[in-house]
Amino acid sequence: MKYGLTVLISLLMTAGAVEAQVYKWVDENGKVHFGDQPPRKKPTSAEKVELKIAPRTSNEPVANEADRARRQQQLLKTLSDERQQREEKRAKAKAAKERKAAMCKRLAAKRDEMLRANAIYTTNDKGEREYMDEAKGAAYRKELVARYKKECGNGG
Repeated sequence: MKYGLTVLISLLMTAGAVEAQVYKWVDENGKVHFGDQPPRKKPTSAEKVELKIAPRTSNEPVANEADRARRQQQLLKTLSDERQQREEKRAKAKAAKERKAAMCKRLAAKRDEMLRANAIYTTNDKGEREYMDEAKGAAYRKELVARYKKECGNGG
């Protein structure tokens, strides 16, 4: 991502460097700003900065239009791939958050039901109810509340 953004900024800066005007000014808080236009409040406080293009350090010929177009397409593809990866990551995080919310809703409903219930039971393999005694019921309720707190982050 950083590489793609750096390349994009570099291309944009070199493409418009010949005609670009840059202004520098200090705001009332002492912070230095740069912009392509002077500030509207105090345009006289801005000074025009002269940009100098660094001389070429290599003996490579200037890129032709086809090479430039190829690099531009490569940059666009890189940026598109990075955007797609971010969107996939966001979608996965959203799905995980929705799954957790649904699980917490089920746990809260079960917790609330168990806290209101006079008798707590389980169902055996034959489909018959097996009621818990007071101690087991209290332990089950306590375990359910603890699980809700652990999984969902609060006592609700």
